[in-house]
Amino acid sequence: MTSAKPAPYSHDEVHLIPTTSQAIIQQTWTNNREEWGKTLDLATYHAREVVLANQEFTNNSKLQVWVLVPKTFDPENPDLGLILSAVETFLRPGMVATKELGVRDVASLSVASVFTPAHYRGYGYGSLMMRLLWSRIEQMDSVEFTFLYSDVGPIFYARMGWDPKRSEEIVIPTDFSLPASGCTVTLDNVTDQSLGNLVALDAQQLRETMKVQIETTTDFTALAAVTPEPTCLQWLHVRSRFVAAHVLKLEQHEITSLGARDQASNSFVLWFHDLVKSQLFIVRWRVDPSANQAETVCALMSAAQAEAKKWSLTKVVIWNPEQSLGDILGLEIAYRDSAIPSLGLTVSSPTTSRIEWVMNEKYSW
Repeated sequence: MTSAKPAPYSHDEVHLIPTTSQAIIQQTWTNNREEWGKTLDLATYHAREVVLANQEFTNNSKLQVWVLVPKTFDPENPDLGLILSAVETFLRPGMVATKELGVRDVASLSVASVFTPAHYRGYGYGSLMMRLLWSRIEQMDSVEFTFLYSDVGPIFYARMGWDPKRSEEIVIPTDFSLPASGCTVTLDNVTDQSLGNLVALDAQQLRETMKVQIETTTDFTALAAVTPEPTCLQWLHVRSRFVAAHVLKLEQHEITSLGARDQASNSFVLWFHDLVKSQLFIVRWRVDPSANQAETVCALMSAAQAEAKKWSLTKVVIWNPEQSLGDILGLEIAYRDSAIPSLGLTVSSPTTSRIEWVMNEKYSW
């Protein structure tokens, strides 16, 4: 939508630049706090962002901030009021599978924190920034796909190359009675210490799944997945722990349980505590085909419910589950109109509508 008012700067007068300037980055936080930090005071919001930006998942240039600014903008002596729009990208490992080349390890780029200050909206700056970012990503030889989660519907980002994918969820209230299964499944708690080995096994299983799927499918010309890595999950838990200690100021704030694993199979669940929105997110879910499906599902979900209750959360949420999970639980798989997963391929290859996003779960968010 174009404003009837004259734009402060024409599109020819602005450009997109990466920045490492702390003054500029902190101003982008101040700007976007009105969207993603409404419940936090400015100092606490900045403190959280500093902590998150200094994790292994984000350091060594894996997190990059980009700003759309006038071409006259001086990064060394910036006028911080001239940040027209901003966005962050995260460099992450991925896998791509095709019949011709099999499964390959590649780099991927996730896009987040797209934000235009209110007084600069209506001039097309957000759209321009994303088109320019797409062009910059295409120039990164090592990056083969990029993805984001849209809160503005499926069309806006699709126009620029990010194709919307499956966006469904099951919501399980913590007081929901799970089906009786005569459960004999014994679970181990997943902790910081055991997370690395479990995630390595998950990545290996994902590779094997993609290999079999690409060899047998005729529905898709390529598969893409974000490779599981412990640093991403640790980043999520640092976020939860910060909220528990410094936002909600809980007396007991140390989150120690990161998931649950079946002792007898490769089945497991990994979760993330969204304490502000009172929900436990399932970030990764795997039920071994060799396991008793109903018993294992109920055991893992019961563990998730117990963890949610421990933190007084009202529900457990899982994104893009298999239909079999809904059938076992007796719950509906519903369309989700926010955080719509959107995938873009940056190399000359099939269109994204012919690519399946494997492991399209909360993990990649």
